[in-house]
Amino acid sequence: MNALTLWLTGLTLLAGPVAAQPTAQLHGHLSNTGTEKLLVSWWGQPLATHEQQRAVHVAPNGDFDLSLPIARPTLAQLSYGDEEMLVFLEPGDALEVRGDAAELAGTARFDSGDGAAHRPAAAANNYLQEFSRRFANNDEYQVLPENIKLTEKGFLAFLDYRRDHERTLLKQASRKGDFTPAFQAYADADINATYAEDRLTYADLREQTVAGQPRLELSADYYDFLKEPGLLPGNELAVTSPHYQDFLLDYVHYQARATGHQPGSPDYYPTCYQLADNLLHADARPVVLGRIVLETIRQGHVAHAQAMLTTYAATAQAPAGWVALLRTDLADHQSFAIGSPAPEVPLRLLNGKLLSLAAYRGKLVYLMFWDSRYPAGQRELPFLKEVTASIASQPIEVVMVALDETLTNWQQTVACANPALRGTQAYVPAGRQAAVRQAYGIDRLPNAVLIAEDGTLLDLHPRTLSSRPLQDDLKAAVGRAAAYRAVALNKL
Repeated sequence: MNALTLWLTGLTLLAGPVAAQPTAQLHGHLSNTGTEKLLVSWWGQPLATHEQQRAVHVAPNGDFDLSLPIARPTLAQLSYGDEEMLVFLEPGDALEVRGDAAELAGTARFDSGDGAAHRPAAAANNYLQEFSRRFANNDEYQVLPENIKLTEKGFLAFLDYRRDHERTLLKQASRKGDFTPAFQAYADADINATYAEDRLTYADLREQTVAGQPRLELSADYYDFLKEPGLLPGNELAVTSPHYQDFLLDYVHYQARATGHQPGSPDYYPTCYQLADNLLHADARPVVLGRIVLETIRQGHVAHAQAMLTTYAATAQAPAGWVALLRTDLADHQSFAIGSPAPEVPLRLLNGKLLSLAAYRGKLVYLMFWDSRYPAGQRELPFLKEVTASIASQPIEVVMVALDETLTNWQQTVACANPALRGTQAYVPAGRQAAVRQAYGIDRLPNAVLIAEDGTLLDLHPRTLSSRPLQDDLKAAVGRAAAYRAVALNKL
């Protein structure tokens, strides 16, 4: 399992009063330990940009003891070296953990330690580990990479089959463990929201990931599942589930598209904000609204985000700390935003000649950074011919920028490509790559941006070359730079 993402920030929310005792205890024994520390990570509040952490050395005999400032029911991550697993903690918990440090996720077992009062917490975490082993860490139950290829009937059968098995495990574990109301609400919501999220995003995800197939035409009653009780407009007890938060956010995006607004439209994110403001209430409302503001910032729509954040601070009834975090994040993204000049890139062609982005003024530029040594970038190359052929009559240029540490592999890749690679093939000298990565916020490759005809940034996260809708996106983006201005929420 990967490290917890920013989308887990809402896990410390739960409807109801805050418990009086603001700590939870973890102690126990790990076998086969090395020199690493045992680490617990969690998000202290929604919209936080940095997780809280507590670490402890494991004693030579394998024993450890951790005290954590847990004021509300919280989903956290327990890790040792490369091994990671989720733990659900509530104020006052005292749990004993035992397992093999080298295979922590597969061997960890929880005990109540101090007696019967903590048995529900132990049962909850043993259920989490069994759930992860059976479902979360089992590719047969994942949408990607294989099940997304199923057509509608087969995909729905897969979702129903998975949900039935998940519910059976939860029912069996709940009967034995007598879960707390907080954990029962989380577990129920997590199963239901995962189903709803996967069903809601099926058509889009399939179109993006299954090459060579058109978008599916779904049956007329496909979206009837949205009418299920407790799913919408917001189950407040379910807000502890990260999957429920993701579902609510994607539901807002779904509604925006259903009303004729597309992600490439200038008013798309303000429309999403206004829809969420009308649809949601209580605890879910400030969390999802805040996530839309954060999403708007991260997508580079800084002008939009400024207007939305003003509205959020005045009307969302969010704690001042949440607003402050969003303002800090907005300030951090001011220089790399839609409408700002694209940072210069010191490009060299295969023959060593210098190239400037300014040479493409008057054209829309799809600028893709990649490393020819890695499969993720290599997988995009076969689609380059199709994309460039599709836009041949348009004022659009595809510029592939290699960030290889040495030139040899890149030179061979370009020279030996059959058919020859289209677009512009260039590289950045090794000594200049760190500055380029920082200027464009590159933390993974491949990574692309879209630059407007006037040299300003137009899209910080365009689709990949292998995504068929990219061709339509590029054609629609021609001449759109001037359209991206702040859209006041009260004028939509």
